[in-house]
Amino acid sequence: MNSSLKHIVLQLEDLTQQDISIGLGLDLLEASAKTRKDVIMINVMRDSFTEMLVEERQCQSF
Repeated sequence: MNSSLKHIVLQLEDLTQQDISIGLGLDLLEASAKTRKDVIMINVMRDSFTEMLVEERQCQSF
Protein backbone atom coordinates (compact mmCIF):
# COMPACT_ATOMS: atom_id res chain seq x y z
CA MET A 1 0.00 0.00 0.00
CA ASN A 2 1.52 3.35 -0.91
CA SER A 3 2.30 5.72 1.94
CA SER A 4 -0.29 8.31 0.92
CA LEU A 5 -3.10 5.75 0.93
CA LYS A 6 -1.87 4.29 4.21
CA HIS A 7 -1.89 7.77 5.75
CA ILE A 8 -5.45 8.42 4.54
CA VAL A 9 -6.64 5.09 5.94
CA LEU A 10 -5.01 5.79 9.32
CA GLN A 11 -6.57 9.26 9.44
CA LEU A 12 -10.00 7.83 8.63
CA GLU A 13 -9.55 5.19 11.31
CA ASP A 14 -8.65 7.88 13.85
CA LEU A 15 -11.73 9.90 12.91
CA THR A 16 -14.08 6.93 13.21
CA GLN A 17 -12.63 6.11 16.63
CA GLN A 18 -13.71 9.62 17.64
CA ASP A 19 -17.31 8.68 16.70
CA ILE A 20 -17.17 10.54 13.39
CA SER A 21 -19.07 8.69 10.67
CA ILE A 22 -17.17 7.29 7.71
CA GLY A 23 -19.02 9.62 5.35
CA LEU A 24 -18.18 12.71 7.38
CA GLY A 25 -14.63 11.47 7.87
CA LEU A 26 -14.19 11.16 4.12
CA ASP A 27 -15.60 14.68 3.69
CA LEU A 28 -13.11 16.05 6.24
CA LEU A 29 -10.22 14.22 4.61
CA GLU A 30 -11.20 15.48 1.17
CA ALA A 31 -11.40 19.06 2.44
CA SER A 32 -7.90 18.81 3.89
CA ALA A 33 -6.31 16.82 1.04
CA LYS A 34 -3.05 18.29 -0.14
CA THR A 35 -2.81 16.71 -3.58
CA ARG A 36 -5.14 15.83 -6.42
CA LYS A 37 -4.03 12.20 -6.04
CA ASP A 38 -5.24 12.20 -2.42
CA VAL A 39 -8.61 13.64 -3.48
CA ILE A 40 -8.96 10.89 -6.08
CA MET A 41 -8.09 8.16 -3.57
CA ILE A 42 -10.56 9.56 -1.03
CA ASN A 43 -13.30 9.70 -3.65
CA VAL A 44 -12.60 6.11 -4.73
CA MET A 45 -12.90 5.11 -1.07
CA ARG A 46 -16.19 7.03 -0.83
CA ASP A 47 -17.55 5.35 -3.98
CA SER A 48 -16.58 1.91 -2.67
CA PHE A 49 -18.18 2.62 0.70
CA THR A 50 -21.38 3.84 -0.96
CA GLU A 51 -21.46 0.74 -3.16
CA MET A 52 -21.12 -1.49 -0.08
CA LEU A 53 -24.01 0.33 1.61
CA VAL A 54 -26.22 -0.12 -1.45
CA GLU A 55 -25.42 -3.84 -1.62
CA GLU A 56 -26.09 -4.22 2.10
CA ARG A 57 -29.49 -2.55 1.75
CA GLN A 58 -30.34 -4.82 -1.18
CA CYS A 59 -29.43 -7.90 0.86
CA GLN A 60 -31.55 -6.72 3.79
CA SER A 61 -34.59 -6.22 1.58
CA PHE A 62 -34.72 -9.92 0.66
